[in-house]
Amino acid sequence: MRENLLYLSQMLQESGESSYAATIDDVISAPSHERDAFLVSNELWGGAGSIADQAGLVDVRRTDGTRKIQHALIQLGSEQIRMGKINPRTKTWVEVFKKWEDAGI
Repeated sequence: MRENLLYLSQMLQESGESSYAATIDDVISAPSHERDAFLVSNELWGGAGSIADQAGLVDVRRTDGTRKIQHALIQLGSEQIRMGKINPRTKTWVEVFKKWEDAGI
């Protein structure tokens, strides 16, 4: 999980999302119970304003940075699904991001 979080942080940083990257960096260094709480949080996987919803969007347009962030979220979310550590929206976000990635959107 740590590697997936590091990759997500890197993609966020490269895309100019330093505040989201800082949040992820804080989570990486947090105690495991805090990290687990974040992984299932609405801050990460919720609706409007969540990292899954907002990170990398420029004027509500998808960019290469957005795609990289969403790929990182696919990897993180897939691992969470495998481990059973999910938010009710995790699976939906991962499915949508995979669909977009497969379609080249």
